[in-house]
Amino acid sequence: MNKTLLTLSAVVTLAVSSVGPALAYPAGQAPVLGFSTIGRIVPGDPVSVNVTRVKKSCTVSVSWSDSDDAISPVSKVVKANGATGVISIATPTTAGTYTLTTGISAACAGTASPVTLSKSVVVGKLSSIVAKLTTTSGYVSRNPTIAATGTITSGSVAVANKSITLTLKKDGVTVKTINGTTNSSGAYNIAFSGNSYTAGYYTAEVRIKKGSLYGESAVTTAAIRLR
Repeated sequence: MNKTLLTLSAVVTLAVSSVGPALAYPAGQAPVLGFSTIGRIVPGDPVSVNVTRVKKSCTVSVSWSDSDDAISPVSKVVKANGATGVISIATPTTAGTYTLTTGISAACAGTASPVTLSKSVVVGKLSSIVAKLTTTSGYVSRNPTIAATGTITSGSVAVANKSITLTLKKDGVTVKTINGTTNSSGAYNIAFSGNSYTAGYYTAEVRIKKGSLYGESAVTTAAIRLR
């Protein structure tokens, strides 16, 4: 199975500052959401996290705040050392960027108010779209053909044979939406055929829908003018 982006160091942490009484677990130190060492995240695979610097015997839950999947929160009781130990939680099955979060009560965090810790996590691969709008003529009287051309890559790798959606707009209003596919080099050159154009400014949006490997991505071309 293809794997994805997001390489983390031995432990990646995110701490939250607070206002109010000194933090108590241990004193002066904020709670931390940490990732254990992992390589690359495949959609649906579990990730291992832990929460530290929390009062012992408190229950801490972690969850995805923006996933469409029905992934239940995972909870653990904090040990005497102020840590939950390893918490394993499945990632969303659709590629994209998601937020892993945990909420800690003021009493358990040793703060004046509850603490929320979160981490943005890339699941699956992200793509980069290069797009340009071209026309065979700048004059509507010559019945021009408008086409979108460009490339799609993920890092240095071509996103080959990938379905894309192209939306042509005039002055921000949709004129036509068509589907296309990148070639083996991740390139595309797709014409908006069968249209009669009027004068104005045209742009095209090129979009990859999210799926099991690539997250959703879109880009809008610079405008061209027809007279």
